[in-house]
Amino acid sequence: MLPFLANRFAWYYFPRFHHVSKFPGHLDIETSAVCNMQCPMCFTTTEEFRKSVDTGLMEFGLFKKVIDEAVQHGSYSIRISHRGEPFVHPEIIDFIRYAKQRGIKEVASLSNLLALTPELFEQAMRAGLDWLTISFDGLGDTYEWIRKPAKFLESYERVKEYKKIKDKSHSIKPVIKVQSIWPAIRDCAEDYVRLFSPYVDAIASNPLIDYLHKDDPQKIEYLENYDCPTPYQRLTVLFDGRVPCCHNDEFNTFIIGDANTDTLHHIWHGEEMTNVRNVHREHRGVELLNACKRCFLPRKVEPVVEFVGGRKIVVEKYTGRSEAIGS
Repeated sequence: MLPFLANRFAWYYFPRFHHVSKFPGHLDIETSAVCNMQCPMCFTTTEEFRKSVDTGLMEFGLFKKVIDEAVQHGSYSIRISHRGEPFVHPEIIDFIRYAKQRGIKEVASLSNLLALTPELFEQAMRAGLDWLTISFDGLGDTYEWIRKPAKFLESYERVKEYKKIKDKSHSIKPVIKVQSIWPAIRDCAEDYVRLFSPYVDAIASNPLIDYLHKDDPQKIEYLENYDCPTPYQRLTVLFDGRVPCCHNDEFNTFIIGDANTDTLHHIWHGEEMTNVRNVHREHRGVELLNACKRCFLPRKVEPVVEFVGGRKIVVEKYTGRSEAIGS
């Protein structure tokens, strides 16, 4: 319990004190930059992404190098997903197993579950996967339109099968969360909760982010004096070893190092990362860094009251942006 509490304390308070830890407590490791879906709201479908961003799979040797250094410096958690679908990687179970055996406390992953067969899920569970977040946008035809080429009933049955596998093994891990963008379930939220609640540990919704970068930059409203916590919390390693300034820099606009030739410790304390922190301390991230200008974290949100099953809930919507999926 003590490592967990220490990690949560550092995650919350280090950014507020502008304290730079010896090593990031969390790493986002892009084991795969390849995706097997074509979702209408995803940046990977844009011409800009296809022309400017390389895709591929991380080599096991690089993953081991990253994990070995992380364990050496006491890093607490990793996420093995970033821009692609990790479970298309033929060695992903070996990645999970190696991280857990070396001493990483929590291994998490996002997945669209198209490649995550029940057999592969069981292997991931036995290898030590702690957290699994499933992107499951909408129900029925809406889901199949967004999550091409997945089929709703097949995907839903897979979620139910994951639960059976956990129960049969008397395992509480991985903790499973399903999540959807809110516009996809606004009109069926009660059914969404009813269908998934018996089989998962958590259900969440997210506002529709401008991943396609179609919003008019002149009309975007940003939070005043925004001081980003990310440079004090986590570091990202891309599939090819390059390190961007932030996990939300999907287009690699600001690369601050290379894990193939440098240590993450050096990159974490290097000149580029230090400059990023200084810019944010001056509340000038959106002004000076293109990655921050395109990021959703500094954007203003407005609370919207909705009703699900007669219960009032509050969801967030980005100020002044469309709720139409794919726009």
